[in-house]
Amino acid sequence: MLVLLLQFMILFSIILFLLGQRKKAAKVFVISILITMFLFPKNSIEAAKNGFNLWIYVVTPSLFPFFILNDIVIYLEIPDNISKLFKNYFRKIFNTSGYGAYVFIMSIFTGYPTGAKIVAQLISEKKISSYEGQKILNFASTSGPLFVIGAVGIGMFNNIKIGYILFVSHILGAIINGLVLNNLFFTKPNVNELWELNKDKKTNKNFLTKSILNSLTTTGIIGGYIIFFSVLIELINKLNIFNKIEGLLNLFLNKSLSKSIILAVQGAIEITNGCNLISISNLPLFLKILISTSIISLSGISIIMQVFSITYDVKISIKNYIISKISHSIFSFLVALIILKFISIDNQIFTSKYNIPYFLNVFPLLEILLIVILILNFIFFIKANIFDEKV
Repeated sequence: MLVLLLQFMILFSIILFLLGQRKKAAKVFVISILITMFLFPKNSIEAAKNGFNLWIYVVTPSLFPFFILNDIVIYLEIPDNISKLFKNYFRKIFNTSGYGAYVFIMSIFTGYPTGAKIVAQLISEKKISSYEGQKILNFASTSGPLFVIGAVGIGMFNNIKIGYILFVSHILGAIINGLVLNNLFFTKPNVNELWELNKDKKTNKNFLTKSILNSLTTTGIIGGYIIFFSVLIELINKLNIFNKIEGLLNLFLNKSLSKSIILAVQGAIEITNGCNLISISNLPLFLKILISTSIISLSGISIIMQVFSITYDVKISIKNYIISKISHSIFSFLVALIILKFISIDNQIFTSKYNIPYFLNVFPLLEILLIVILILNFIFFIKANIFDEKV
């Protein structure tokens, strides 16, 4: 009886939210979740443990080295060189300064929420304005190959080919998203072009310690959201909320479409859990790929909340960011649809496990990223000093 009441409360909170009564919806939802936690304490603790393990053993080793590298690179003013190298190209293509190139490179190597962290750092150091940061996030807030190819393609679908399709669709979708939004909707000039770049020399000798502390703080925030959403998803699943909603949708839609909508909604909450549920569902393989591509680009409420917490102090509009992720999701879906027209995928999930390629590990990716950054700075040095070009 109590479970039925909790199911009704959560469904009622969803209806209130759709009707625009957000505060009332939040109150009803939070109260129902708190009661559910007391009703299923064992499940709550187990979900929290799983979220903690995911954070400690997967997310932290994947992101922490890149966060420290980014802080050191920014301290050494290397992004300034990359910005000057790409400024003309990115102004014409994405309507941003060359700093967009640095954020994009870091984001495609490391994944969510690195792009947001770097943008927030560049804004706080007055390298770019909040308005330009918003534009950069339209194309430089992406997932990385570790997750898309490694975790989803190989780990969930057991098919590296699917992993590459997902990643290419995701990145091309981000590029198209930046082209469309920045040239049609974000057309104001970059405020930082009117500013004097922050050229104060950093004299702090403990910059490495500061980098580590800054990275630990960001990683801790990410961990908090992962644990919270792990518990939230477990409790919602325990109440069979999605099954109830799917049953209601079946009254109006065919079962395949209802299932697709429910899986997309679950993925919109947390992409790891969502992609896994999609991979083991009985939907056609091409539909699994399209839905997975969309939710990876959408990023999910968990990632969006992480971005919100990281960028709150630098006045990035979370509303505009959400709109950007929705359009990114649509563009990635369309790119994947086109790719699947030309590339055939066997309509089965391979049961044999793939060995994860060497480059899809944290430290090889870190090495590749360092090489890319060094090559770009070498090109800048040659153009600026040997050919005496203004960059």
